[in-house]
Amino acid sequence: MKKIFASLFNTRTFIMNFRILAMLFVVQFSIFNFQSVFAQASSPYSRYGLGYVRSTVFSANKGMGELAAPYFSSVNINYTNPASYASLTRTTVEIGANFDGLSIVKDSTYKATSGGISHFAIAFVPNPKKNSYAISLGLLPYTNINYTFIQNFNDSAIGAHREVFSGTGSLYQVYAGGAYKVKGFSIGANFGFLFGKLDYQKTITFPDSLEAYSTRNITNLNVKSFIYNIGIQYQRRIFHNDNDPDARSDIFFTFGAYGSSGMKMDAKLSNRWERFEYNSTYGFIAVDTAAASFNKKSKINLPFNIGTGVMFGNERYWMAGIDFKFMNWKNFTSPLNNARLNDSWRISVGFQITPKYDELDKKKYLSRVQYRFGGYYGVSEINVNGKALTQAGGTIGIGFPFRSVGRLNISGDFGTRGGSDKSIFRENYYKLTFGFVLNDIWFIKRKFD
Repeated sequence: MKKIFASLFNTRTFIMNFRILAMLFVVQFSIFNFQSVFAQASSPYSRYGLGYVRSTVFSANKGMGELAAPYFSSVNINYTNPASYASLTRTTVEIGANFDGLSIVKDSTYKATSGGISHFAIAFVPNPKKNSYAISLGLLPYTNINYTFIQNFNDSAIGAHREVFSGTGSLYQVYAGGAYKVKGFSIGANFGFLFGKLDYQKTITFPDSLEAYSTRNITNLNVKSFIYNIGIQYQRRIFHNDNDPDARSDIFFTFGAYGSSGMKMDAKLSNRWERFEYNSTYGFIAVDTAAASFNKKSKINLPFNIGTGVMFGNERYWMAGIDFKFMNWKNFTSPLNNARLNDSWRISVGFQITPKYDELDKKKYLSRVQYRFGGYYGVSEINVNGKALTQAGGTIGIGFPFRSVGRLNISGDFGTRGGSDKSIFRENYYKLTFGFVLNDIWFIKRKFD
């Protein structure tokens, strides 16, 4: 009878907690939509391709140079390589927030900042004792665009005129993934749905002529498509001291790889050219439409990507690794035809050390903190005047534990993109990421005496 009541209680508790998680998911989705409306100025390079490609690395390994392929953790989610889910030992919930700063340097310096919620993910570990499989759900941004730039011309045929280019919008992905582990080998996959809207506008005005109509081109791209990525990891202990009972002396070797093939995504394109005049009371007033098309079915060819890396160490003491990722952006095509892109690649190194891994020791709190740092170098997919933009930076991170309840991960990324060519905009940026990680709060099993 006790077992029956306990089973009913746990079932009801699970349903209640699942509803709570569903509500959090809806709140997170609403916040993303709120951000897309109130996003601040971003990089002018976000006009290329599908926009600025957001990192899929969460708060913990972000401080390790965004090391992803070989990274595993018992308490932190690594979405980029889904095979890592099988290393989790606790049900985990993570909500991330970011604050980014950017300065663009050429003839003068332009500065911009933005921030908000960056990701939301849940990982379930149905059988923590066996630790053989896990399931993850989440929502995170994929790309975003937000730019405005102005060019003034003086043409002998049409006179002085001004061209204004602007773009706003974001793409998001919601996913469900899982992983299974057997004898040190794990395999995992994420299956997601990519959705969102990108808006572009080009405006031509004639400031010296009051009678000339201005012209604008408005383009909207709606994306709805399924995406996926798969990953593998292999872990093996390569050193063990029989005379030392402390498990922190063990050294493990981990190999990881992930990727996805090229995919053709569904999209709908709307485009119109119109002449307009400006009224101080009513704003822009369309006079006539020269051409228009709405919801034209199109395809976006998303290129394949791969990542691989190795890591040595022990999560309870120290970890060090190297990571390489590549994306075949040369094969990217879209109905926008807004630029030719390069293949991008990046090599990263990362480290983490925990002086003393003991959740019950309250006296030496700083020794239980996880300290992380790393660096990276690579080539961006952006092509300007036939030149690929290089990208380099360094990262630092720190993880504050809260007994067995969870942790706060803070990471900083400081870098530059653009190279030394003075004819190209150079971006200097910093990115701060905060990850609030909760473990084993809502899925604790109750027992009756």
